[in-house]
Amino acid sequence: MRRLAVSLYVLVVYMALPAMAFAQGGPAQSSAGGDAPTGHDGTITSVFIVAAGIPAVLALLTLIDVARGKHTERHSDH
Repeated sequence: MRRLAVSLYVLVVYMALPAMAFAQGGPAQSSAGGDAPTGHDGTITSVFIVAAGIPAVLALLTLIDVARGKHTERHSDH
């Protein structure tokens, strides 16, 4: 279970870093004269995408726990 959690964590970070880099802009984007930014700022979009991914990962982990029988009502009397 720990290996799966680490793998999912790496996957989420691997997907979040490009989204944050895209939202930040980078050297290719420049403003057109004034102090006001031009174009679409993807920061809020990236935050919502990452925030939506967290419950998705938790739901996946819960489904894996249910499939493995961790959340059953049966108690062993051994």
